[in-house]
Amino acid sequence: MDVDIDDDGQAVALRGDVSNPLSGGYTCLRGRELINIQQHPDRIRGALKRVDGKFVALPMTQALDEIAVKTQQLIDQHGGRSIASYNGSWAWSNLPTLPLSKSFHRAIDSPSVFSPMTLDQPAKAFMLCRFGLWAGGIHSFKDADVAMFIGNNALLSQYAPAGGLPPYNPARRLQDALNNGLQLIVIDPRKTEVANRATLHLQLRPGEDTTLLAGMLRIIIDEQLYDAVFCEEFIDDLGGLRASLEPFDLDYVSRRTDLPAEKIVTAARMFASGPKGAASTGTGPEMSPRGSLTEHMVMTINALCGRYYREGEVPAAAPPLSVGRQPKAQVVFPPQAWGEGFVKSRFRGLTQIGDEMPCNVMADEILTPGEGQIRALFSIGGNPMVAFPNQDKIARALEDLDLLVAIDPWLSATSRRADYILGPKVALEREDATLLGEMYFEEPYAHYTEAMVEPQGDTIEEWEFYWEIAMRLSIPLSIHGQPVPMDQCPSKYQITELVAQGSRVSLAKVKAETEQQGGKIFDEARAVVGPKSAHNHHRFRVLPKDVKQQLAEVAQEPLNQKGLRVAEEGYSHLLISRRIKQFFNSTGHNLDALKSKGSTNYAYMHPDDLANMGLSSEAMVEISSPAGSVIGLVKASNDLKVGVISMAHAFGDTDSDSSNVMQQGSSTNRLVSDEQHFDPITGQARQSAIPVSIRAL
Repeated sequence: MDVDIDDDGQAVALRGDVSNPLSGGYTCLRGRELINIQQHPDRIRGALKRVDGKFVALPMTQALDEIAVKTQQLIDQHGGRSIASYNGSWAWSNLPTLPLSKSFHRAIDSPSVFSPMTLDQPAKAFMLCRFGLWAGGIHSFKDADVAMFIGNNALLSQYAPAGGLPPYNPARRLQDALNNGLQLIVIDPRKTEVANRATLHLQLRPGEDTTLLAGMLRIIIDEQLYDAVFCEEFIDDLGGLRASLEPFDLDYVSRRTDLPAEKIVTAARMFASGPKGAASTGTGPEMSPRGSLTEHMVMTINALCGRYYREGEVPAAAPPLSVGRQPKAQVVFPPQAWGEGFVKSRFRGLTQIGDEMPCNVMADEILTPGEGQIRALFSIGGNPMVAFPNQDKIARALEDLDLLVAIDPWLSATSRRADYILGPKVALEREDATLLGEMYFEEPYAHYTEAMVEPQGDTIEEWEFYWEIAMRLSIPLSIHGQPVPMDQCPSKYQITELVAQGSRVSLAKVKAETEQQGGKIFDEARAVVGPKSAHNHHRFRVLPKDVKQQLAEVAQEPLNQKGLRVAEEGYSHLLISRRIKQFFNSTGHNLDALKSKGSTNYAYMHPDDLANMGLSSEAMVEISSPAGSVIGLVKASNDLKVGVISMAHAFGDTDSDSSNVMQQGSSTNRLVSDEQHFDPITGQARQSAIPVSIRAL
């Protein structure tokens, strides 16, 4: 972006940088609000402390002193595990926060680190250690002849995993690809914005992504549409996989997914014909039942069709500020990320996943006395009150803490419950690098930006919080094995340099060439895929033991005559998640320009459902699941099937009711149980395809 600064050093206007080689001047609706965020009258620009139920201002250094003293007392009394962190979306956007927070927790011997990773799409990151990873890279959207988007509406979310629609000017990128002959398959229970542009849209019954993909895989194997040469060398137990797919014949899959059989066959043949292009998922499939199994099926269909860059090819993506590894035409296995050898939660048989604990257990780890009980939580740029399942329980948990610190620019549903709120510097006030964003870029693009304006008030960056507390407690910190200076707070550049050590392009070069001129593409980061190492004999594990068992469990689920799971009978609808263009989860709800586009969380339903219930748009209803109920306002939508209701997550608070539902919406997480229907590996709760009943009010 280009930002105009007036004579007083204030930002007065911003616009897309039309010379930018990646975006071409594209900006998203939310990004255009950066000045309003920085100058908003309600923004927290210092430290606040709760005193007798009210917040009072105090100097940032005093707040940090008091927090450090209390933290040490809790460590002495309960041990390091009693101190927890939740790194939310704002923490991820200021990426040095993540390695510093984890270093802090390692130093105090606390595994109690949480993030949206286990709320949102954990299987993408962690199932690779079970399935395998192609060291040459997956086909990018840029090179695709065919693409399959499963529950991913990148035109609204501006998000896509590798192989999906890039987030920079996604509408233009998609239209250009379609004009050039792209075959686009969209699998989604809603006729989304991206589904409206699809070559083929499969509007399946919610929660049946695994069933559909299993059926498509069976067709691809039976019709020998897979890449036989690739599978011969790199796929393990193709015959066993086919045997496990036996129950998923076309009639069964059609009945269960509520899709015409011919559409399923067409989709399988279209994707397999390729020859280039990947299948990818969004939040919906992973938030639905068996999210990890669905992601495994997606990895399997990509592998069987050989959707990877081969020896001699040059992958489109090559993140300049990430560690440079020689791409090779081989399968590798990242280290095991869960189970034996990892710290166990006290609840639900779950363990650490990667170097985090699953969000599913945080509330119980707070509320339940005993060794390992959490007594302090640092909520860094996040909002657990509206992000976590079982909102009533998380509210009780936050109120039970001995210390809750929130780094938040606003009084959010979480921060208003805090003992201390520390106002952070925001985007225009700090240096930044594209450390996080580059994982979504299809080009080797990087940018180091200077701060545009001086910080307002007495604020702190999210990563600085951990340095300040560690310094006061005489705790050493390190990043990638290198010590962080503790005698004085390092600069943003110094800490970013530690994060980016070993990168394809040095941070110094990126800073020198982009800080003033804007981002650029670093072609030197590209590399040709090399041959397989002589000692490497790995194959993709398409049928590990637990996947075989889970496929059998899916096939054995009792169904009624319509193909609906018997367990869901007694409820009238299936509720699915959705994105809302103007908001990013709970961010943006207090910005007038975004609120003007709608502030409530409508319950979208098919017009026939409304007519059958005698409801008109904006009528108030009660929506109930096995876990709880919320109040909502219905709205007619032809993009849904009868029997499906669609709402967004990250709205509302525990006080959402009929008196304020129009202003703040309701939290669908009150319909979600953290104790039942969760993924056995990641702990991710069922947050979509939830059986619900609807009652007019």
